[in-house]
Amino acid sequence: MDSIADKHINGDMVAQESHPADDNGRPPIDDRTRTLMAVGDLHGDYYRLLRYLREMDFLLPGTISWNPKADRVDLIFIGDYVDWRGEPLEAPFDQTTNNAIEGPRKILELIVSLQKDMARLRRFYPIFDSRFYPILGNHDLMMIASAKVTNYLSADFITDTLLTSRIYPLLRRQLSDKGLDSEQIEEAMGFINWWYQGGEGTAEGFGGLEKWAEVMHNGACQYLEDNLYLGVIVNNRLFAHSVPDNRDYWRPMQELAELPESTYLAARESFIWGRRVWGYDYQSGTRTSQFTDEEMQSMLDGFQCTSCVIGHTPLSRDTDHVRAYDDRVINIDVHGCPGSKAFIETYTPTPTSTKAPLRSRIIADSDIECRTL
Repeated sequence: MDSIADKHINGDMVAQESHPADDNGRPPIDDRTRTLMAVGDLHGDYYRLLRYLREMDFLLPGTISWNPKADRVDLIFIGDYVDWRGEPLEAPFDQTTNNAIEGPRKILELIVSLQKDMARLRRFYPIFDSRFYPILGNHDLMMIASAKVTNYLSADFITDTLLTSRIYPLLRRQLSDKGLDSEQIEEAMGFINWWYQGGEGTAEGFGGLEKWAEVMHNGACQYLEDNLYLGVIVNNRLFAHSVPDNRDYWRPMQELAELPESTYLAARESFIWGRRVWGYDYQSGTRTSQFTDEEMQSMLDGFQCTSCVIGHTPLSRDTDHVRAYDDRVINIDVHGCPGSKAFIETYTPTPTSTKAPLRSRIIADSDIECRTL
């Protein structure tokens, strides 16, 4: 069935002039102005996301379908779509707690819908040139990893044993006695952490643990792994959930994409968990030294960008963003702050201002369907 967006393609799009190729047959950089909007950590704040999109007329009126007239847009979500932990949300006045816990599911559904809308528009209308970059956050990865635990632990065991035990050495022995190997035991312990860091509410938003697991295994988990990005450079800014603490990963996007899988996965962890940029050790939670100005510039030079826009670490309860390192780092994690702003700017592209995005896992490009979200 055609989407609402399909029905607005013919006649509603504004005709745009195509640009001839240069003497070498290469299409020139289209230097007309583009609009960039980046959305910080959401943690289930679905109605804040809708407000951002509707204020910019990015959605067709009265729908959640992409507006075909919203062309030449770079839309970036910075990650952490799931795991509401009771922070203040933007919402209709009649929203109940039950409705609030559906926010993570609705955000994931909207991500899938927007990706399909834009892909469809590009197929039907080749000069349509809006792009969508949903980025992987640490909570999203925790949820994906936790879904795998339900492959070898039943819902009953998870609720009756895994989530009730407080003597973790004994629990590890129980898991070993069930035949789990060391990697699976660590994944099961990670499930506990995710559950109490907002995962319980995320699962409830799908109808409970078993229904959430069913959705994850019926295409959603694979879709998210294959279609979320680790980072993208647009308008010479790196957009990522965070930036790596480890300088080994301060490299151009293409070099990171070519790393061996084990090294790439370590880089991914550093991208989504790093907090040294704000003076924290993400593994211990203790204070540590921030990047020096020289380290910051070295990182930006490594990524071949001029600044970075990140989330992951809320630094203020203000509705505006936090700028640091002489505006070379912009923190847009404003979750829990109703009325907060998205990061919005217009820019004129140059040959090097935008680079191919880095996927969150090493795969070939594909049109993987998600049947359940």
